[in-house]
Amino acid sequence: VVSCKTLKELPRGINEARVVCAPTESLFVIVYSRERRYQLDGLLASGFMCSKRSKRGYYRCLNCSLCSTGTYSSRDRAKTHCLKCPAGGFYQDEMGQIDCKNCSIGTYVPEINYPGKSATDCRACPYGTQSDKPAGYRACSCLPHFFRLDRFGPCSACEEHGMVCQSDTAILAPKYFWKFNSSEQMNHYKEFVLNIQIFNAEYNRDFSSYRALLPTPIKCPFTDSCNGGIESSCTEGYEGTLCATCSSNHFLRFNRCLECPSMLVTVISCVLVIVVFIFLFLLIFWGDSNAANGERGGTAADVVMSCVKIVVGFYQVASGIFSALLHVQWPVVLVSMEKYLKFVEGNILQFAPLSCIDPVFRLDPFMQFCLSISINISVVLLILIYLLLKRQYIKKLEISDRQKRDEILHLKKSCYRNIFLFLLLSYPITSKKIINVILPLPGVCEDVCFTKDGSDCISLLKADYSISCLSPANGVYWKLAAACAIYPLLFPLLLLIPLYKYREPRLDDEICFGLKVFFENYEEKFWFWEIIEMYRKLILISGILLFDSKSQYQIGCAVIVASVSGITYTMARPIKGKFEDRLQAFVLWTTFFNVCLGAITMCQNPTENESIFVNVIFVLLNSAVVLIAVVKGLRYLKSNWRRFSSCPVRFFWKMCGRCRDGHRNRRSDLSLI
Repeated sequence: VVSCKTLKELPRGINEARVVCAPTESLFVIVYSRERRYQLDGLLASGFMCSKRSKRGYYRCLNCSLCSTGTYSSRDRAKTHCLKCPAGGFYQDEMGQIDCKNCSIGTYVPEINYPGKSATDCRACPYGTQSDKPAGYRACSCLPHFFRLDRFGPCSACEEHGMVCQSDTAILAPKYFWKFNSSEQMNHYKEFVLNIQIFNAEYNRDFSSYRALLPTPIKCPFTDSCNGGIESSCTEGYEGTLCATCSSNHFLRFNRCLECPSMLVTVISCVLVIVVFIFLFLLIFWGDSNAANGERGGTAADVVMSCVKIVVGFYQVASGIFSALLHVQWPVVLVSMEKYLKFVEGNILQFAPLSCIDPVFRLDPFMQFCLSISINISVVLLILIYLLLKRQYIKKLEISDRQKRDEILHLKKSCYRNIFLFLLLSYPITSKKIINVILPLPGVCEDVCFTKDGSDCISLLKADYSISCLSPANGVYWKLAAACAIYPLLFPLLLLIPLYKYREPRLDDEICFGLKVFFENYEEKFWFWEIIEMYRKLILISGILLFDSKSQYQIGCAVIVASVSGITYTMARPIKGKFEDRLQAFVLWTTFFNVCLGAITMCQNPTENESIFVNVIFVLLNSAVVLIAVVKGLRYLKSNWRRFSSCPVRFFWKMCGRCRDGHRNRRSDLSLI
């Protein structure tokens, strides 16, 4: 052991000398060339820090000084100064040391006070940390489910929903979305998260804290569309704010973005849907006036219309409920059923993925609203134009005036009937398209705040989260939708006036015949029941959209309306025909089952809705409605098979009505079949 009190020159030949020195400011040591490595190593290992003083071919003089309190020397010759004890659980209260001392359990030296020079510099670890463990290179590690934004700051409790907190960090959870104020903030937070995972002295002090506030996690409206993570990435097929917009080559179905099928399949499906709807429309339009076999004395077209109203109405309501209740974990089989529901409900634009043919066909809610209004007006105008042209044609026929009057009367009856039938079937969908874009209504827009202080908030259209409600570019659509707002509310009420006036059957009144689509299958005292049905569909398809999708009021309203409708109908039994009566009752209670299933599964885990039993019951009930109607049609066809096989052309005329102009005396000819 060599004392530094009188030391002026280190003895030669000492390889690993241990030097004990009194606290002096500096010590100059003459080092010979062949021995300087050994002498320098000995000094570095003894708490000195030496710097090179002069050079004449080689270093002959070293300026060696003791490392002061709060610092220590390193064996690394590249270090030219004493190293400070790092912030965290370290301090040094002696001079000439080669490492730091550890603070007691649960204490640390703050970054602003480092290096720690005495044990009193170690302070208690802040709130939310594990005070029963050494601090390490931070202010103690966070408790489970806590996170921090400063390596040497307190920890905060993790939010109950939307975050995954582990290893002192908070990461966005799956099914949630957040947005930083800028890409610079997001990149800084990413660096902070990576840096705080470093548990040794190699961490980067530039990223030891994140000074801004974390964005607020927001529940994504579509199931499984958000992957979470710092960058808040979207699942394949989704993009945009809240991951609520379908990316290219995908289309929206029941709040899911599905991959587009091949072009051939897309075109074929579009054509088939159009053909089926045209055929069904012509079948009803050209319906005959002969009595159909069955329990009541209506026409074949009347029987078809009655079943069509019930079946289409059910699937309109079912599709509306499935789409509106965003946070309900519906059975997984619904994804495979959805395209058939869209088909049967009569929403041709949603069934056929036209956007898969070309992105230009992707319609936003404003375009859907305009198109829906245009289709209603166009269909009514086309039927009226057909009425005018056909009436002019009949007037030019070489038949008696009485025959002309009969033909024109029958033409008016058929046209008016189909106008009212079309308005009846299109009312729920048209009303939904209008309500979706009426800005003043609550629930049409959703306010989304990405910060807790409300400094970064936007208002998005719930029908399409890619559209801002406050955009001035949509001002024209808002005004037009507001002007059309009376249609969903007043159209059924205004119908009560002509329905009350024409509720008694009048064979020679074409208006009365046309309005029969609203009351012909009801008992006389329940002539108004179709109006109740229209409002029931309006509430279940569009009304529940006005509630906050995250609240219990939405599903509660659906359950109340469905249950009251089922109970009221079961007690009143307003429909005359037994088959239609039972079918309508089955439809109402199936709707009640659907909303109750949604209420039950709303708070369940996503995996709990994969029960085979629940999926089977769900499929059977929702598909049984159309199957029952199809079976009824097949039974009717079977009962008339003998006449059909003997003369299929005339039988088709019996079912579809007059299909050619030369068929004059329609009733007398068909009675010969």
